[in-house]
Amino acid sequence: MKLTKFFAFALAALAFVGCGDEPTTPAPAPEVSGSIILKASTNATTLGETVTFTVEDTNGQDLTAMALIYDPNCIELTDKSFTAEEAGTYSFFATYDGETSNTVNVRFMATMPELPEDSDPSNLIFQHRPLIIDHTGVNCGYCPLAMDYLLALEESEWKGKYNEVTCHAGQFASGDPGASAAATTLNSFQAALISGYPSIIINFHKAAADYGLSSMKSALNAVYKKDGADVGISMAVTGDEDVILCAASIKSAVEKEYYVNAWLLENDIYSPNQANGKKEHHFYYNYALRNFSEESTRTYIAGLETGIIAAGETYKYACDIELIGNSWKSNNMGVLIVVSAKDANNRIEVVNTAYCKINETLEFEYL
Repeated sequence: MKLTKFFAFALAALAFVGCGDEPTTPAPAPEVSGSIILKASTNATTLGETVTFTVEDTNGQDLTAMALIYDPNCIELTDKSFTAEEAGTYSFFATYDGETSNTVNVRFMATMPELPEDSDPSNLIFQHRPLIIDHTGVNCGYCPLAMDYLLALEESEWKGKYNEVTCHAGQFASGDPGASAAATTLNSFQAALISGYPSIIINFHKAAADYGLSSMKSALNAVYKKDGADVGISMAVTGDEDVILCAASIKSAVEKEYYVNAWLLENDIYSPNQANGKKEHHFYYNYALRNFSEESTRTYIAGLETGIIAAGETYKYACDIELIGNSWKSNNMGVLIVVSAKDANNRIEVVNTAYCKINETLEFEYL
């Protein structure tokens, strides 16, 4: 290896990732060569803990001793480890012999909920829980009927096999206590699939033919993996009236690059003005979307890139989610972890979900 060539490349890479950026702001990823792989001992931990890094080539050869690893301020980690002084997400990358690694993000938190122990570490057959998103609102006269069908689905053979999110946004959510900026983002992201209100969408890209019970079952059948999901998810949630804390382990059964986002949901939201509401449950909303852990827009909602997680490996994720609505009640909150990956059409699509209420934990759900 020619040192002059290497240092020229390293300096170019450093300039590319934006030296001097705030340490809690992940730097843009350098151009990845694909020849070397940077790994962290964990992707989420608490302040005061030290994260160590290793570098390998695509054949698994350890290159750590010879590689250079850089922190978010473009400072070389001479001992191949990092300890954060401030909470936030930090980005790292490595170079070796003119090659640039993937970027690795590590989240440091002041405190973090304790995850449950994995009861079966060698097991990679996980319960699949597709995501049902009901686009509804208090000014929608047909929405109470959709709520009846959703309740019937919950009591059907599908009981316990999916997770639900209520998305109150759009033209029928004026004055709606279940509405939020996050719901508006999700509604805009799926706008092309919303033919009217109410609309039922499965995962990110699958719309049910209508909001009837049989249509919801048919849409679920089209995506459900009865032999096991690509990933399993365990999690723990704590918090108070200002912020909800969540930790999650994402255990891979299929080697892929995944994406993760945590959705803050609120239950037992009362609205006295539900159009055409006749039954008591028509006036209460559960699993209403309130906020995201990761920056989400009308065109991108997948969240944080995990990088490739090999089969059998576990990726640790952690986040804090603000309660920004004055009427939001923290004791009614829960967190939905949404893990996605690119599908056969190169779209980022949901591969599995897991939901946990505040001050509770959820173990990996094995089949």
